[in-house]
Amino acid sequence: MVAERDWYGRDWKILRTNLLKLCLQHGDELLFSIKTESIDLPSLVERFVEKIQRDVSQRISGDQLGLWKNGLPLFVNRQRLVEWLQNDRSALCGKKTNNGKRVQPRQALGRKLWQYFELARREQLAAGLGVSANKIKTWERLDRISRDLAEQKGSTQRCSEEHFQELAQLVKDKYSHDKNLPRKINTVQGYFYQFSDECFEKIDDREDGMDKISLQEAKNLLNGVGMAELSRCLNQLSEKDMEIIDVSFQLGIGKVQYLTVEDFLLAHSLSADEYEKRQSKIMKQLRDCLEYGLHEQIGGRE
Repeated sequence: MVAERDWYGRDWKILRTNLLKLCLQHGDELLFSIKTESIDLPSLVERFVEKIQRDVSQRISGDQLGLWKNGLPLFVNRQRLVEWLQNDRSALCGKKTNNGKRVQPRQALGRKLWQYFELARREQLAAGLGVSANKIKTWERLDRISRDLAEQKGSTQRCSEEHFQELAQLVKDKYSHDKNLPRKINTVQGYFYQFSDECFEKIDDREDGMDKISLQEAKNLLNGVGMAELSRCLNQLSEKDMEIIDVSFQLGIGKVQYLTVEDFLLAHSLSADEYEKRQSKIMKQLRDCLEYGLHEQIGGRE
């Protein structure tokens, strides 16, 4: 998932530029035929895309950057391209003006393909991450604002409580008109823990530490003797606390099942620090409950 995010972020502009150039090189027949009143646009687009894909396929083997192979999936929704070209047909035929100047057909085609590739890119990434394309678009805007803010502050730490607070305040102050951008600190944190590589590394570091210490403790606590007492103690937890124990140790006891800690953080708008504090509190609560219950059982037998 991280590799996919890196490609769509860092190398996307290179691929998009080269792909647009390639499409425009093959676009003359498309533009010429679009002027005909009785064209079969779906068939025309099909032939156009097939030419592009053949050309792209021939470039993959010699591509040292490994970008061209990622261009092929972008053409998956050809019906959308047909509809978009049909809706902008006047510009593609050279009949549309903008500020008194006639829009050039090649320029119109390039702009339409740019929009088509951008949406297709977001949909490809969204499918891999299990989110919506609109959420990817919101993250990309938030990420750009975050980078500008960090540059102004001279900061290199974007995955921090301080940066989240400053970013949320900046969105409130400067982008209040944009209802898609998150303006609550917890929501901003949620986006970073889902999409930011830096925050991903922090989650990995935290989980590595948990594997070495807390999981051993959990094994002794949750898989030892006194399972009846454990069930009683677990039933005293709230649904959310039960989910924290479940996602931490993969016990399959939560009402809602989360595949990763990251999924839980995003669903509940929690930061990693808040999660750790809550987890420690719940573990102490379970430990105290078990110690008391087992002590009572032993005392009763004596």
